[in-house]
Amino acid sequence: MSKKKRRPDLQLKGFGSQPVLVNVSKAEAMMRRGQWKQAREVLESLDEKYPNRAEVLAALATLYHIIQDSPQYQLVCSRLSQLKPDDPDVTLMLAGAYVANLRPILALRTFQQLLSRWPNHHRANEIRDTIVQLEETKSQIIAEVGLSVEESLEVAVLHETAQSCIEQGQYVEGRQALEALLRIRPDSIPDLNNLSLIYFLESDLEQAIATAQQVLDLDPNNIHALSNLTRYRCLNGQLEEAKMLAERLKALESEHQDSWIKKAEALSFLGDDQGVLDAFQGAQQAGVSDSAEMNPLLYHLAGVAAMRLRQDKQARQYWQQALKLDSRFELAQENLDDSQQLMGQRHAPWPFNLNSWITPQAFLDLAPLHEPERITDETFLRESAQHYLQQHPEIVALVPLLLDRGDAKARQFALTLALLANTPEMQIALRDFALSQRGPDQLRQQAAQIASQAGLFAPGLVRMWLEGEWRELMLLGFEIHDEQTQPHQPRVQKLARDAVMAVKQGKVEKSQQLLKQALKIEPNASDLRYNLAGTYERQGRSEEALEIVQQLHQQDPDYVFARVGLANSHIKKGELDEAQALLQPLASRKRFHYSEFDAFCHAQIELYLAQKNQDAARSWLNMWAMTNPDTPALDYWRRRLDKEKRQKQVSTERVWTQMT
Repeated sequence: MSKKKRRPDLQLKGFGSQPVLVNVSKAEAMMRRGQWKQAREVLESLDEKYPNRAEVLAALATLYHIIQDSPQYQLVCSRLSQLKPDDPDVTLMLAGAYVANLRPILALRTFQQLLSRWPNHHRANEIRDTIVQLEETKSQIIAEVGLSVEESLEVAVLHETAQSCIEQGQYVEGRQALEALLRIRPDSIPDLNNLSLIYFLESDLEQAIATAQQVLDLDPNNIHALSNLTRYRCLNGQLEEAKMLAERLKALESEHQDSWIKKAEALSFLGDDQGVLDAFQGAQQAGVSDSAEMNPLLYHLAGVAAMRLRQDKQARQYWQQALKLDSRFELAQENLDDSQQLMGQRHAPWPFNLNSWITPQAFLDLAPLHEPERITDETFLRESAQHYLQQHPEIVALVPLLLDRGDAKARQFALTLALLANTPEMQIALRDFALSQRGPDQLRQQAAQIASQAGLFAPGLVRMWLEGEWRELMLLGFEIHDEQTQPHQPRVQKLARDAVMAVKQGKVEKSQQLLKQALKIEPNASDLRYNLAGTYERQGRSEEALEIVQQLHQQDPDYVFARVGLANSHIKKGELDEAQALLQPLASRKRFHYSEFDAFCHAQIELYLAQKNQDAARSWLNMWAMTNPDTPALDYWRRRLDKEKRQKQVSTERVWTQMT
């Protein structure tokens, strides 16, 4: 397979550092303007393209320090220290990063190394004071570990290293540190809990589950292990097992903030909204939420649960409180922003982003579905989606969860996968999502259409949540396409297009002439004859127009435009039974061109209004908007149906012109 041509680096000969320095300067200017997100994107992109450039790392360190991303600040300082081992200020930055990240033993060692090499550093006295404090912490750690001094310090260093690696995404190094720890203390519950988390992050769900279970064998009431195992079982598609574990988890009490957060996390994955609020209230009763160090995640998860229970005002207050504690907490900010949208456009609330639901390997295995050269190959995409679900059977159980409580990306991922795979399980998930109150109207309407095509809805009206209220909606199991229904010779195709354009410009006679020229070449073309009838109608030659339409219907009863045209004629005359008899067979069609469907909907709504059945007319309008949302006629019909006092019925405007 040939490789893609790589875009050449924007680098001029003799000015090798210029692109890096220019972009670093741009990022620094963004930081001065408070554009932290944009600066981060620029610098992290530079770091990926030009790894281990001191200028980039130094700017990243400044950024991470300002936005208080302590784990990444520590990682960048560590990398910078390796590049500049003889720079005392960089060593000091690394030591400070360890302190900020609550890594006292690593901080102590680094401060000691700094003074050993640079005893006359201008901040030496301040460093010595810090070392005294850290020595006290070291003594406490040695006493807590309960081993010899050397072994206790080794345990502490390995523990801090493992924690740092987990935070920084260095899972291999973190696992190695934890394995070393467990060789010293095989039954260390905190280390086993961290190891189970790394196994999950390395996409080894089975080993993550086994390790969490190992903790529970040692301590059946360990809240961290119960929470982790609940999540792992849930994400592995073992929902009943997860719910049983959750009941055990809910029964446990604690005075520690982390325990309440772990409870709320696990219950959020399961969608146990009342359980999440109970955990939040438990934290309040234990006095946790009065602390200035309260974790904003607990407020965020309470906000999600509250909004899912229709407590919108309370939810927004929880998110606002989370942002008071951490103004850069994106999950809370995104949910708060999204909750301000119109009801029918919201994704909120969601507890976690997509990457919290699916293992990294599951993401990597999606790659075939994004091959540019195969993106339009429906057979390939369907087979790839089905193969993906065979590779990751847990995703089948996750799709309904993602549709119910995922963010925008999670819902789109689940919806797209369900549409492509089109298996019975996926169709049922789409049906249930369509009938729920979760997510934007447009996504649920799309899901409803697919479920309808699969025959999962009985004929007639379906109750759906639209624009913040329950509405009755007509669902028909058909497919809308934009394929050309009647191919023409190139010359005829051009004449037909020009004729349609002439009508739109009000040049009816010119359109008529062009259509007659086309009909000399293809005299039996139904669309050309129908459009010619349309020009007669516009000229007031209604009888001639109707005669052509009747002939077309007699020759081909399945020709949609002729059937609809006749129905419109009957509606105009008040012959509603005749119009209904013409339109009724169209409801059982499986496939429409979008212009055929628009004409059908137009006539059907006119018929319902003539029958004084405004509810049915609105139901058809909703279904029309769901199926073909870009139709310009929708605005007209919305305005017409929304009038409180209807005027006398205006004359039916026939839809004469077929799109070519």
